[in-house]
Amino acid sequence: MPLLLAFLLSIILASIIIPRLGPFLSLIISSLFFGLLSSMGPELLGYIYSGLARMFSSLALVIFGGAVLAEYLRRTESLARIVSDLGRLAKRSLLVSGAAGFLISLPVMCSITAFMILEPVVRALAAKDGASRLAEKRALFMTAVCSVISFNLIYPSPVMITLSTGLQAPPYSLLIRAIPISLALFAFACIIMPHIPLHGGESLPSGLADGGEGAAPSGIKISRLRAWAPLLVPLLLMLAGALIEGGGSGKLSGPEGGGAISPLWALEAIFTDPGLALLLGALLGLAWQRDKMSELIHVASRRSGVILLDLCGAGAFGYVVSRSDLSGEIFRQGHILPVLLLPFLVSAVLQLAQGSRVVTAALAAQILAGYPLPAEILALLIASGAFMLSYVSDPFFWLIKNATGSSLKETAKAYTLPLSLMGLFAFALAAMISVFYN
Repeated sequence: MPLLLAFLLSIILASIIIPRLGPFLSLIISSLFFGLLSSMGPELLGYIYSGLARMFSSLALVIFGGAVLAEYLRRTESLARIVSDLGRLAKRSLLVSGAAGFLISLPVMCSITAFMILEPVVRALAAKDGASRLAEKRALFMTAVCSVISFNLIYPSPVMITLSTGLQAPPYSLLIRAIPISLALFAFACIIMPHIPLHGGESLPSGLADGGEGAAPSGIKISRLRAWAPLLVPLLLMLAGALIEGGGSGKLSGPEGGGAISPLWALEAIFTDPGLALLLGALLGLAWQRDKMSELIHVASRRSGVILLDLCGAGAFGYVVSRSDLSGEIFRQGHILPVLLLPFLVSAVLQLAQGSRVVTAALAAQILAGYPLPAEILALLIASGAFMLSYVSDPFFWLIKNATGSSLKETAKAYTLPLSLMGLFAFALAAMISVFYN
């Protein structure tokens, strides 16, 4: 059977059975299905195990550290303090909601988790400002859209770690190119989201008018240090690591320089690693919640275990696909397309088919390995495609629909459409960057 047809059938199978079996089991079954259709032998199981191991080793610390940090933010008044402080910088609740989604999505490593822990705070913020039901709904959509921006583009999100690892793209190079794109998309969201037509009543739902956790800044007891430090410490460490890598600091005394590893180089390499940096932020939060430490770890372990299983399933499917000649067949079939367009389209189709942005990144990176573009540009094109066509196969779509009480059509209008426009905008910016790449 032609590999392209086998791949399309496998993706269709995954999209059909994911609602019943969940992502992990569905992707393992799809891996077996694709391997058998592509005439793989006993080595198929080895490919599946290798894909599982590769994804786990790349993301285990990142996901667990993010889950602990998310639980700390959720169980304390940290989110209320952060949103309140953001509100002092910008008086528009829509801008504050978007900035909170953009910021919180980074350390918790999941746009869905960021939205879930921010939802009550955004509602309370709208209630405090006396906003209508329509304004509250718009703020929730803004939070969701902006959380996807940073999740798709800012290293060390699972999307960008997957692309960096799979394509051998240096994190520093990704950061300096992706941050301007993400900020441009955030500004774009601030421009278009207020003008999307929505339906909603003039009063808030029952119980929200009195405000929720963090509704009134005067009622927040947690200090700014305890609220912000667990969030900022890992971000600053990772940023320092990216800057050190970009500047070459310490590398001459490390393995690349051919000499002994200096203690300074070793410390830089260890503590600026994304997984360990997030773990340090999580441990800082746990130190301030010693009486609830066991409970926080238990909940975070359970949540991160589910996320890791799903991502490992994507890794297995992606590795099995990469061991076939599918990438060569796609190159042969897509040679008539502009060289920048094919990675974007492959990513967009994968996103429509199965809904998970990390799965999209993992599969696209495996399929497009060896594509004739610089790794950083290829990663940005794939990330741009992951914004596209996030519709009914995307679990985030249903979460937002239920949280806002919107219809299918309205959710598509306020979530799918803005993200797709941002994907096109990000593609255009990535194409411009490729012109000046050196």
